[in-house]
Amino acid sequence: MVCREARVGGKRAIASKSTAGSASAAILTASPGLQLVYDTAPVGLAFLSTDCRYLMINQHLTEICGISISDHIGRSVRETVPQVADQVERIVRLIVESGKPITGIEVNGQRPDGSNVDRVWVTYWHPLKSRNGNVIGVNVAAEEITARKRAEVERAAMHERLRALNQTLAERVEAQAQERERLWKLSQDLLIVTDTEGTVLNVNPAWTATLGWEPDELIGRTGEWLVHPDDRDRSREALVRMLAGTSTPHFENRVKCKDGSYRWLSWVGMPDRSSVYAIARDVTDLKHAREQLNALRRELARVAQQTAIGAMAASIAHEIKQPLAAVATSAHSGLRWLGKAEPNIAEANAALERVVKGAHQIDEVITSIRTMFGGGPSEKAPLQVRLLVEGVLALTQSELEAHGILLRNDVPDELPAVLGDRVQLQQVLVNLIVNAIEAMSVVTGRERQLTIGSSFDGQRVIVSVADTGLGINPKHVDQIFEPLFTTKSRGMGLGLSICRWIVEAHGGRLWASVQAPFGTAFHLTLMPT
Repeated sequence: MVCREARVGGKRAIASKSTAGSASAAILTASPGLQLVYDTAPVGLAFLSTDCRYLMINQHLTEICGISISDHIGRSVRETVPQVADQVERIVRLIVESGKPITGIEVNGQRPDGSNVDRVWVTYWHPLKSRNGNVIGVNVAAEEITARKRAEVERAAMHERLRALNQTLAERVEAQAQERERLWKLSQDLLIVTDTEGTVLNVNPAWTATLGWEPDELIGRTGEWLVHPDDRDRSREALVRMLAGTSTPHFENRVKCKDGSYRWLSWVGMPDRSSVYAIARDVTDLKHAREQLNALRRELARVAQQTAIGAMAASIAHEIKQPLAAVATSAHSGLRWLGKAEPNIAEANAALERVVKGAHQIDEVITSIRTMFGGGPSEKAPLQVRLLVEGVLALTQSELEAHGILLRNDVPDELPAVLGDRVQLQQVLVNLIVNAIEAMSVVTGRERQLTIGSSFDGQRVIVSVADTGLGINPKHVDQIFEPLFTTKSRGMGLGLSICRWIVEAHGGRLWASVQAPFGTAFHLTLMPT
């Protein structure tokens, strides 16, 4: 027996529970395997009569409302799950009227305690028709999609987060781009972008403010024509080293202004794929100030040296006047005793002894004065030769750069410490390096190179300063250390003499040698601690 609706006197008649049970039995009899399908199906299954009574249902579907199978059979949806009765009755009515299935209806858990309200099922409603085409019931299938719905929610939330992140990133990129644009325009340093061949791709407004060039006068051209002819080879080599990743932190050259003059620029750059990014700072005024300061220092040193020499000469003259007078008197006395008809040898010997004593006294006076002008007893301490040399190079770096001299520092780290007065030894090295710079300043047509080396022979530390200048006459190799001897037109002949005195006061030795094919090397020894 099938469950159906009938109109009696304009009223709807609903099949009884016994009638529904008979219909269910008829279905099972007609399809013996149907119960097995219900019991083993991985989804919820039910069969509703046209008056919305449960004729069949499996365990999976009862999970929606939490009511047992037996409490469903023969009972209407309104009796078992009243909260969805209106929706179910409307769906069944539409299927009966149209004869077409309805699919994709989602429903949440309906247990009275609300324990499964967050679970979701999608339901499919298909009509069961009689042979004459009338709908006699509705098959219902329910598939739980809780995990999928949660994944969809999470995916939607992720999409929203990604959208917000993209919006934030876009805003940040825009802000950074605007910031870079402002920095590019406002920077007083000269900013430039080139390719690896040196062709200018972009410049900032500082090029116009500092050098007078408009961007369209530079972009698309190589920058080599702007560089001073004397600096082009060095600039090209610096670019090659930078592209190879071995560039120095700063590089300086002269760049042409639109009015034909040149400005000194200090460069820092780095390659990035096919482009080179560089920053240049105008250091012309700084270099001029540095040159003036160095000239002033040299002038002050000369004045101080002349003053010291004058004071020392006056002091020596004053202090040795009496000893010299005594020596002269004793010598004359000895001569008189020897010049008599009968020479008095004893008196002559006594006079000569007084001469010797007077000479020793003069030597002591000179030594005392020399110590006084040296500032008294020096304070000696263990010194690392490499740090000593690096300190001197820091003081003379600007002079080396100003004269285009390449520096080669071959002082190793593993040398033993030496005992000495840091200031005095640095003064020795400064004097030797300045002499080397002056010797190379007139050299043209070949490389100007200053080489500083050091070694340890097991007993002494040897430091050498070699240049590629004009060299000295081999005949003067020993004379250059004598006081007041000089080969310079304006020299005073005291620098090397004082250097030798300082080195010897440290228990060492200072000498010079002629280099081949050109140049001079100075060597000094120091005692290890």
